[in-house]
Amino acid sequence: MTNSMTIHSMPHKKTDQLGNFNGLDFLALIGLIVFGFVLYFHALRGSFFCLDDYSSIVYDPVIKNIDLPRIFNAFNTRFLGGLSFALNFQWCGLNPEGYRLINLIIHCLNAFLLYLLVKSTLIIFSDTKSVLFCPLEWGAFLGSMIFLCHPIQTEPVNYITQRFVLMEAFFYLLTLYLYVLYRFLGEKKYLIFAFLTAIAVMLCKEIGMTLPLMLTLYEFCFVNQVKGFWQSCKRIIPFFAIALIVPVLLLRTPSQVLGVANIANSNSDIIKAKYSINRGQYFLTELNVVRSYVRLLFLPIKQNFDYDYTITKAFDLKTLMSCIFLISLLCAAYLAFKFYRIITFSIFWFFIALSVESGVIPIGNVIAEYRLYLPSAAFAFLALILIYFRKEDQKKLYILGVLILIYFSMLTYQRNRVWSDEMVLWNDIIQKSPHKARPYLNRGNYYFRQDNFI
Repeated sequence: MTNSMTIHSMPHKKTDQLGNFNGLDFLALIGLIVFGFVLYFHALRGSFFCLDDYSSIVYDPVIKNIDLPRIFNAFNTRFLGGLSFALNFQWCGLNPEGYRLINLIIHCLNAFLLYLLVKSTLIIFSDTKSVLFCPLEWGAFLGSMIFLCHPIQTEPVNYITQRFVLMEAFFYLLTLYLYVLYRFLGEKKYLIFAFLTAIAVMLCKEIGMTLPLMLTLYEFCFVNQVKGFWQSCKRIIPFFAIALIVPVLLLRTPSQVLGVANIANSNSDIIKAKYSINRGQYFLTELNVVRSYVRLLFLPIKQNFDYDYTITKAFDLKTLMSCIFLISLLCAAYLAFKFYRIITFSIFWFFIALSVESGVIPIGNVIAEYRLYLPSAAFAFLALILIYFRKEDQKKLYILGVLILIYFSMLTYQRNRVWSDEMVLWNDIIQKSPHKARPYLNRGNYYFRQDNFI
């Protein structure tokens, strides 16, 4: 391979390319936006709200005006999400299509931020080691397209309230990218902007607390590795201080907090969510849930907006096998560190991004596809590495990458047709969760709103 744009043949000291926005980057941005709108065309016409959308948007008087103190008191750790709903209301009232449009735009921008982060990481890693056998821009674009097209993203994009997740991922990825620019270009302006975006992360969703751990992981994998690692960690200490915003806000949760933002038992135990099972049962259940999440990333079929997932009350054989599987993934990450640190980084990213919602802090719903939004960025990272880390026939590898994109795109397009109609959505859930009461109740509410009592 002699292509100067190919990772394994690039000369050393290419980090001066970081932060440069070229024509290919612009084309990547346009391509992601256009393709995103093609995939979500049907879902954008879905003129309905569902579940938490009613408490956070439809029936929430707070978002009807731009009153910052009131919005802050109402949404607490999700203040920026609440503010975005208020701005959305000023633009389109209670038209669900307008809210889904903004969600889709944020999703496309997140895919582009992932493109920039992947590209920067490949540049950094290729300075010292051969990593991919494909053009740099193609590897980054493939990863961002996998993230954009993956059918697991249909829930956070179409379930309007999960803009919290989309906005948290936006500032999360942006902070990572700005930190990378600071570490390799040495310009303090990037660090200042990273501090500001990190604060924004903490005001979008509680899982933003994992950001300092992700920065530490990046530092360890790509910057100083073992030598000088602890010295480098001093740069991350301010981010740990910023992460304290979340528990401080949870402790001061006012009584008037509304909807999904009212999540914690702040008067007694901020690490136990309201209306949930005990910690032991939740942890055991999550061992199986995380295994299901891995399956959904690699084989995204039988998706369900409202899973009827069995609560695990004892450490049975199924849970043991799930535990062994997850430990095997962590062992694979450890073994890959010497030769493919990007694989190590991707696997640990997945676990860190899930740690808050799939750990020991009980949450009412044990499984939800929107919780995979940020972890799926790690999957996109991992997928492109697994495809192009071998020296194979390039045409075959390109075909493989395109086939994966086509497969995910077809599933996403089909899933969005389900999200385009409220009745179709509830019928789909009832078919997959026939013993769960909530979908029947919501289908009944739909009939009631339509004055259909037959």
